[in-house]
Amino acid sequence: MTTHSSMLRFVKDHVLTVSELTRTNKLAEILERYASRTSDELYVIQNARNKNAKAVLADLEFIEELLAYKEAVDSALDDWAEEVARERKGDEATLSMAQVVDELDVDIDTVLRLADEVETE
Repeated sequence: MTTHSSMLRFVKDHVLTVSELTRTNKLAEILERYASRTSDELYVIQNARNKNAKAVLADLEFIEELLAYKEAVDSALDDWAEEVARERKGDEATLSMAQVVDELDVDIDTVLRLADEVETE
């Protein structure tokens, strides 16, 4: 993996620890920046004591825009899947269950266990 100067600059300027935010005015500065305009700037906040404790600080309007894109893509995929299902509705199956299981490298015991679980629900 090649490290680019832009990546290093991002880490330097946009990866912060919880203690950095509590000891300085950095959080207030970031929020003021978000208040003046919609921003696509992201900040990674991490707990120095627990490296798995991470979150992203982002402009609310930017996140709303991203969620709108996600919803549009999800809706388009759903529409496409329904259209494909409608087109295939009358098609005859050409593969046996054994061929499908073999081709997908599915463990038949897992399939049977899942089928039992579905029946009991």
